[in-house]
Amino acid sequence: MTKPYSQMACYRKTKSKFVRKPMSNTPFKTLLLTSMVVCGSASAADCSDVAKVVAKKLQDSYVIEATATKLSQLLNSQDFLQRCRQQKSAESIADFMTTELNKIANDKHLSIYYDPQWVKELKEYRASDQDKAFADKRVLETPTDNYGFKQVEMLEGNIGYVDIRSFADSHLGGATLESAMKFLQHADGIIIDLRNNFGGSPFMINTLASYFFDLDTVHLSTFESRESGQLTQIQEWTSPFVPGPRFKDAPLYILTSKNSASAAEAFSYAMKNLGRATLVGEVTAGAGHGRNTDIVNDDYILSLPTTRGVDPRTNDSWEGKGVKPNIETPSDNALHVAYADVLKTLISKGSHNSKLHQWAYPLAKAKSSQYELNQDDITRLVGGYGERKVYQENGKLFYQHADDRPLEIELIDKETIVFKAFSSARLLAVYQNNKVVALKLLSADEDAQEFKRTL
Repeated sequence: MTKPYSQMACYRKTKSKFVRKPMSNTPFKTLLLTSMVVCGSASAADCSDVAKVVAKKLQDSYVIEATATKLSQLLNSQDFLQRCRQQKSAESIADFMTTELNKIANDKHLSIYYDPQWVKELKEYRASDQDKAFADKRVLETPTDNYGFKQVEMLEGNIGYVDIRSFADSHLGGATLESAMKFLQHADGIIIDLRNNFGGSPFMINTLASYFFDLDTVHLSTFESRESGQLTQIQEWTSPFVPGPRFKDAPLYILTSKNSASAAEAFSYAMKNLGRATLVGEVTAGAGHGRNTDIVNDDYILSLPTTRGVDPRTNDSWEGKGVKPNIETPSDNALHVAYADVLKTLISKGSHNSKLHQWAYPLAKAKSSQYELNQDDITRLVGGYGERKVYQENGKLFYQHADDRPLEIELIDKETIVFKAFSSARLLAVYQNNKVVALKLLSADEDAQEFKRTL
């Protein structure tokens, strides 16, 4: 079984104490001092004691009540307890329970861990003022990440692009989002990149989504949570007000990867099911449940999913399945594919900037093809074209007109050639019988010029 923490089942013995291996997802990290490994021994009482406590916690607070009942029945069954007692160590008991529970739940957030040191640290942490201090520190550090906004750019063809790495709380990152939207306010289409977004605040989902609808509010999702057997539902809607421009008619594309998780999935899932966005990339992580970390006893910890987002149109969530994109492609090619598709969409609609879109589309389409160039493609291109020539030097390709300064060029595919220094012009290789017989100089503002091969 794959654990989200780094093999925390065993401890390493020092001269005076046991120290736990560092765990990346807890607030405390302990220095590793020696190499002797000591593991927890299994006790017959562990199975019944742990199963009883976990069954009660699941019955009271697991997010899906029907599943909670099944899980509780499993933990209380004699067959389960008998097989549990056959485990040889405390670690294997935790692994066994997690595996058996997930045969029913299939929930990536539902886990049981044997880790006495983690239990001790967690008790100390929750009894101290560090909890609040840690939260305050998070607020203070968030601006160093620009509240998750990594990059905002206008792409060729008047397409806006924004790379969001995390969703900050709206009261913290809202002003940064507003600035990004104002920068993109004249864009004909928008691409939101969530390929490296692991989640964050649900409040930013509503704020971001609101920019892509009109004044009428839209039901995005419903968040369900269970505590002490009571189910609470909170509906999330877009806002009738946003500071800055709206993009209610602009084509919206969202880039996803297998790393896109939690709040990034919630935003993508809602916008896809509303028909407001086209998702491009990979199926997302499938992390649809929010979890609490509950202490079972002095030795065991339960990762307990207590909340989930439910789409009002599908009455389902993305937990364990991920969000399936409209256009599936490897994540490293998702931007090129989305860029080409949004331009194609705008061209088909006959937008007022269609000339810009028609200029940018062939290049975007060529990049999305991921053509694998080889030396033969370059060899076919190298030669003279009247006063112009293409030559290779030190592994780089150049285009030169007469005695003008050589310009470095790059092949996107065997026909499409771009200038490294500017994008207002490019070259097109003309083939006949698998040989380059001419070059065309294409410009965004002028008619094409063709130069026959002379050498």
